Formats: sequence, C-alpha cells, structure tokens
Amino acid sequence: GIAAACLAGLLLGSAYALQTAGLERTTVSATGFVTGMQTVLTPVVGLLLFRTRVAAAAWLGVGLATVGLALLAGVHRGSPAGDLLVLAGATGFAVQIVVMGRFAPRYDALAFTFVELVAVCVGFTVLALARGELHVPKGATVWGALLVTGLFATAFAYLAQTWAQKRTTATRTALAFALEPVWAAFFGVTLRGDSLGAAGWLGCAVIMAGIVVAELA
Repeated sequence: GIAAACLAGLLLGSAYALQTAGLERTTVSATGFVTGMQTVLTPVVGLLLFRTRVAAAAWLGVGLATVGLALLAGVHRGSPAGDLLVLAGATGFAVQIVVMGRFAPRYDALAFTFVELVAVCVGFTVLALARGELHVPKGATVWGALLVTGLFATAFAYLAQTWAQKRTTATRTALAFALEPVWAAFFGVTLRGDSLGAAGWLGCAVIMAGIVVAELA
C-alpha cells in the first residue's frame, strides 16, 4: 500500500510540476482545456498499462481533442511549449487516475491519500533544494493561495477521489474531471480577463466534443 501510494504521489507531483511550468507560458483558460484531455487519455492509458478495452468512439474522441489542441495552441499569447507542458501534465494526471483505479479499492482512503501527498511533498522539497529555491513564502496573498490549493484543491480533492475510486471506474472518474476545463475557462475569462478569440474557443469546443465522445463510448 505504501509503495502504491508513493507511486501515485510521484505521478501526481510530476503532473503538478508540468502543469505549473506550462501555466507560466500559457493562459488559464487554455491550461484548463488542455488539462481536460486527461479524460480522453485515461482509457488510452488503461489500455497501454492494463489492457483495458477501449471502444472505437474513444479513439475518435482522442482525434477530436488533438485537433482542438492544435487550434488552441496557435491563437493565444502563450507559447506552444506551454501547451505541450500542460499536455504532459494531463498525461500524468491520466496515469495517476488509472493507477488509483487499480490500487485505491485495496486500501484505506485516508491512509492512502496521506502517504500519496507526503510523497508529493518530499518530491517537491527535494526539487526546491536542488534548485536553491526552498524558503518560507511571504505575504497573505501567497498563503491564501497555498491554503486554497493545498487544502481544498489537493488534500480534500484527492481524499474524495481515493474514496470514490473504491466505488467507481477510472473512466467515470475522468468524466467528473471533464468539468475542469469548463470552470477554468469561466474563471480565466471572468477573473483574469483571458481572451482566446474565435479560433481559440473553437478549439476549446472541439476538445470538449472529443471528451464527450470519448465518455459516451
């Protein structure tokens, strides 16, 4: 159980690192929609790792999402490198969901989540030390963001995921995560003033269509 939780933590930490690096180079809205591709990637990862059957419509969803990503990559102020980093992060999230689906039903949800997040913490501490960037953050804004992302978006969210994946499949879990790009676009536009343009929103729509097609499969 400890080994499985550490593996899930390694995957989760890697996905967070890639997503954060991508966010430095692209927009919030684009990040949300590209991260949403984890929904499409999850059944593909399940096939590659555990030979889980993938319906033909799921492959159509992958194709649509890829076209949407290409549209999205060329219209916003961020660089294609940012989108690729976020896409790599989405792949990490997809692998983490599949691994959780494999191991979460076997172990206590609270214990599994605790070890998983300890592994994430240790990994980022080592990374910060290696980069010479380990220090105590300053400012109420930074600590507020840490509390929101650390407690609600991570600890409570992944505890809920571990509990839920005792009772449902990896693909259905990915369907719940499909709402992330919708909320990311909403908050990116309303709170940060992101502007994707017609081609960008078309790309977002094609990605969502790919997600829907894959999940209907």
